[in-house]
Amino acid sequence: MAAHKMNKSILSLGQINGRIYGIHALNPLNRATYATALSTNNSSQNKGFPNRGPLNRRPRREVGDPRTDRMPVDQDWTAVYPNAAPFRQGSVPLPVRMGFPVKRGVPPEKKGNLELKIPNFLHLTPAAIKKHCEALKRKSKCLLSGNSRIDSMYLLTHESWKAEAWESEKTVADMEEYSWENSPSQKNALSTLVRMGLAGEGGKPEVQKYRDSVTRLKNEGESEGSVLQYREAGKKLLNL
Repeated sequence: MAAHKMNKSILSLGQINGRIYGIHALNPLNRATYATALSTNNSSQNKGFPNRGPLNRRPRREVGDPRTDRMPVDQDWTAVYPNAAPFRQGSVPLPVRMGFPVKRGVPPEKKGNLELKIPNFLHLTPAAIKKHCEALKRKSKCLLSGNSRIDSMYLLTHESWKAEAWESEKTVADMEEYSWENSPSQKNALSTLVRMGLAGEGGKPEVQKYRDSVTRLKNEGESEGSVLQYREAGKKLLNL
C-alpha cells in the first residue's frame, strides 16, 4: 500500500516537472517504438544515384600517347595535310613554341596555346607540290597536239550543249548580259511604232540606235554618257 502511494507521487511529480519545463515525458515503450521505426526507414532508403554502382560504371579509357609521338618519320605528309587547313597541334610533330615567356622561362608550348599563330602553309610542302605538278602534267596536255585540239573542240561543242535541270529555272534577271530580243523594251518600242502608224518599221536606224542605247544602259549601268545616249535615242524614236 505504501509502495503504491509512492509510485503515484513519483508519477505526479514527473508530470508537474514536465509541464513546468515545457516538455512531456514519453513512455519508454513509445520511445523504443519510434526509434525502431526511424531506423527501419533510414535503412530502406536508396542512397546515391540509381544504377550507378561499381558494376554499372564504365571503365575509364586510359589516355594514350599523343599522335605526334606515334607518327613514323617516313610518313606521307600529304595525307596528313592534303589541303589548306588550320593548325592542329595533334598532327604536327614539331616542338613549336610561341608566346610571352613566364618568369623568364621558355615560351608556352603548342598545346592549348592561344597565342600560337601558324601561317597556313603546311600543305605546301615540296612533296605536295610535286604531286600537284605530276597531276597537271597528266591532265593538261599541249594544245598544239591533235588529240588536245580534238578534245577542246568536243568540250566547246557537245559538252557545252548539255543542260542541267536547274538551268531551266533561269529567269531574265539571272542572265549574264541584257538581251534585246523578246525583252519588254523591244515590245514597248514596237507597240509605240504601231500606235504611231509605223508598223513594220522595226529595222529603222532610230530603232537600232534605241536598242543599242538600252543595251548599253542595262549592261554598263547608269552613267552620264549612257543616259544621254538613251535620251537622244528615245527622242529620235518618238520624232521629238
